[in-house]
Amino acid sequence: MPSSISVGDLVLRRYETSHGAHIAEAVVESGRDLSRYETWAHSKFDEAEGREHAAWWDRAWDAGSGYYFGIFQGERYLGSVGLSDINLGHRTAALGYWVRSSEVGRGLASTAAAAVVDAGFEHLELVRIEVMTAVENMASRRVAEKLGAVLEGTLRKRQVLEGESVDCALYSVVR
Repeated sequence: MPSSISVGDLVLRRYETSHGAHIAEAVVESGRDLSRYETWAHSKFDEAEGREHAAWWDRAWDAGSGYYFGIFQGERYLGSVGLSDINLGHRTAALGYWVRSSEVGRGLASTAAAAVVDAGFEHLELVRIEVMTAVENMASRRVAEKLGAVLEGTLRKRQVLEGESVDCALYSVVR
């Protein structure tokens, strides 16, 4: 995978620990919007946690198990997008994304996710990329649908979010 991808005025950059402050600022700003669906996010998320978050994705990159990018417009950190659960034997991966609350509604998640899907197909020779999201997370579902992903079904009680088992929608986009 390339370590950066430019798409329009966005640059998707491989995570570095120096992104820690950017990540923390966006997570705190996004508060409840993000923590409802991301188990690692919380209201007191700080720079040290941001550095560890970036370092975790950096290690996953080196191991070939995940390729996550910070979404930047200039030097402003807007969110995150990437592939995880990579299985090159079956040529599959999972796609994840989030955008800070102040930037929602601008099509950034869709634009960034489409660029990562294209890169996964091209550079990793994937044939299937899945998006799994809580059934009630309509914003995430709209992103999947804008990518052309097909809803394959509802996975009952698939994730635990805020201490409650919730149903998830499973989408896939295929090469």
